[in-house]
Amino acid sequence: MKNILTLLAMFCLGVSPLAAQQTIFLQHDPPVQGTVLWDRTKGGDRLFFLQADSVGDTLVQFVPSRKVEYIDCDSCKLVYKGTRRGWQQWKGKNFHEEPRQQMLYGASGSWILDGWSADASAMRVMNRNSKIAIGGFIRYMFTQPVPLPVKTSYDHHAIVFGPQAEFRGYSRRLKSYFYLDFGLGATYHRFDWGNMAYSDEAIEAIDRQGSFTTEYLNWIRDHYPTDRWTYAFNYKVGVYVRLTRGLYADVGFVGVGHIFSRIPQKYNSSDQYPFGLSVGLRFGRESK
Repeated sequence: MKNILTLLAMFCLGVSPLAAQQTIFLQHDPPVQGTVLWDRTKGGDRLFFLQADSVGDTLVQFVPSRKVEYIDCDSCKLVYKGTRRGWQQWKGKNFHEEPRQQMLYGASGSWILDGWSADASAMRVMNRNSKIAIGGFIRYMFTQPVPLPVKTSYDHHAIVFGPQAEFRGYSRRLKSYFYLDFGLGATYHRFDWGNMAYSDEAIEAIDRQGSFTTEYLNWIRDHYPTDRWTYAFNYKVGVYVRLTRGLYADVGFVGVGHIFSRIPQKYNSSDQYPFGLSVGLRFGRESK
């Protein structure tokens, strides 16, 4: 059986295993050119190939088969299926190698708890297998909590920004990336309380003091700040599907957690932990 597979591989590569060079695409390193030695490769987990050095001498090289993404032999693509099955010809309708980007950009909108948000990101892919990227993000959010029976609603604006990392994996069959984004940053909050400052608690404070005293003004600032800076963590999990070269449709679940050093009485969950559905686009120039 192994001899049949070897002959099949030689047929894909040419009349002889030494007839032409093939391109060997590696997972973590740049691709290499060489002539695969199938007679030495069969029955093991190493891929042996001939490669010329800088002075023209031909040397026998090898790489672990599990670290080879695929072998491009013009008429077919070969992928490694493990020590038992060895090297097999790709039998799908189309072979799509993993896209490779240096920079990846994104823009999306989200429907979150009691409001909406819009964000943008820019990240650099760190390695050849495209599984890790680092960069930054910025997000604008607006929430307007649903009024309670005895209180009016208010407007909450927030801008979140900071560094971000992405961990992802590519599905060749689905032509999609499954990803997890996680970022830490800072948030600027802006509140428009409307009539909230004249709620029952505020009226009771006025009654106790009889006037707008310093203590009352401090109470208002603590419970109804017009602006505030806080720390935040940003997370997003989802999938982006390849539409065309360098362009992807992005669908995911997004959330932001604000770490308040002092939580005012009137902050709602939609202000502190907004989350929801996100849709958008990812794009970046892809190398050939």
